[in-house]
Amino acid sequence: MYDVLFALAHCLWEVGQLDDEFLLEIKEIILNKEDLELAQELGADSEFLEQRSENLEKFLEKISVKKENPKKRIAPPVPVESKYRNGAVMVFQYEDGMYGALIAVDGAFFDKETYYAYLQTDVKMTRKPTMEDVRSARILDPSFHSAEYNSFRDSKYYYSFVNCISGYLKSTATKKFEKYNDSVFEIIGYLSDWGSCCSAASGGFDYYKQKSSDEFKISVVKELNKRFDEKLNTRTKLIIDEIDKEFILSNTRKGLE
Repeated sequence: MYDVLFALAHCLWEVGQLDDEFLLEIKEIILNKEDLELAQELGADSEFLEQRSENLEKFLEKISVKKENPKKRIAPPVPVESKYRNGAVMVFQYEDGMYGALIAVDGAFFDKETYYAYLQTDVKMTRKPTMEDVRSARILDPSFHSAEYNSFRDSKYYYSFVNCISGYLKSTATKKFEKYNDSVFEIIGYLSDWGSCCSAASGGFDYYKQKSSDEFKISVVKELNKRFDEKLNTRTKLIIDEIDKEFILSNTRKGLE
């Protein structure tokens, strides 16, 4: 979440468009150590936190001074449609041949850049899962609807997830995005759009280093296999169908306001 804000601030600074209001917001996040607190909650060690703190201080110092020769602004990205849009249910096979499923959330798609985020479910079965199987499964995440987990966090995070597999892709990787995804995943249906529901991320897939879709598939399956083994005991209390209905109800309320 904060990495996206920092990236946006840096982009605006590069083109000489970072205004005082947004700079102040970034400054407060860094000085109040909000980013570091979130990293600590997610298990970051002292060495990482110390290095992160030092890097953020240098970053703030850098963007607090207007860039002497800002880059020329380029045309804004153009929104595009993607079958991997929010709500997409993506099935795949683990290393042992068992089937699993991800849910696409909190994404945004443009002609030259991509923001993606996925939630891993606890689906693991010998046959290809159906939408009914996914709806009755749970998400590998400790945060959503957990009063205990969110007791030390802002109440708004009660309806968010922290184990999001997410990332930002520039033009080169955006061109590969759907082709590489197609080598691993099959979309079997769609849930509703859960909106901005990721309050933290735990890494993403490597759309850059892998030289082919086959190499990408191997790396993704390996990563998902590892995550499944690590996160199995941190499942949501609600099943996915109940979570989906929560977001549908929430979106309906917002539409009536």
